[in-house]
Amino acid sequence: MPSFYYPQLSKDSTELILENEEFHHLSRVKRIGADAMIKITGGNGLVAECKVLELGKRRASLEPVKILEHLMPEPDFAIAFALLKNHHDEMVVEKCTELGVSEFFPIITEHTVRDEGRNTVARFEKIALAAIKQCDNPWLPKLHSVLPLAEALAEMVEQGFQPLLCSEKEQLTWLSNIRITGRPCFIIGPEGGFSEAEHVLMQDIASICISRLIMRAETAAICVASQFQLLRESRQGSQA
Repeated sequence: MPSFYYPQLSKDSTELILENEEFHHLSRVKRIGADAMIKITGGNGLVAECKVLELGKRRASLEPVKILEHLMPEPDFAIAFALLKNHHDEMVVEKCTELGVSEFFPIITEHTVRDEGRNTVARFEKIALAAIKQCDNPWLPKLHSVLPLAEALAEMVEQGFQPLLCSEKEQLTWLSNIRITGRPCFIIGPEGGFSEAEHVLMQDIASICISRLIMRAETAAICVASQFQLLRESRQGSQA
């Protein structure tokens, strides 16, 4: 069932009016007509199955048939990642959104090879939105501003996350070996890794190994998101 975004969706919604980009996608791209059934996500945990009542020139009227509320999996988790060349960081946002990341912290490091553009965060937000519609993720991740590493670390803690460094230097401690006491934020370095000064800055942060091989930064982000999702589900299953 095709999925569309409607951030005003609430549990009490009785009629939805789809306009602008989402209406264009419905009428021009998907060519969906009246009486068709579609899925609407609010990005806030709510997903509705809707009937298309009427199609106008600039808007569509929808009737919610069923509205479901999804709880955020606990604990939720975040990814902090350095901006990457050739916009490979966009793959981090897309694939990790599909894997259930709740927040992203883009960072600037000493070895970061590209600067923040005027629309960098807006572009990330657009990619995350497309990803939740693609995979039926009911939660739209939050994209934080691009910050230097030291400021980003402080922001992670302020937002209630436990920073965890995914380090190629760590070969003994795996994700399953550590005790996670809260909401983890996995920190992924840039091409070339973190500098020695940055490792000193993060010396009090727990480090984990996610592979015995050196991975590209975007692969590392996808890898740790997959590992944590599996670990969380397995631990919750064992407690049931």
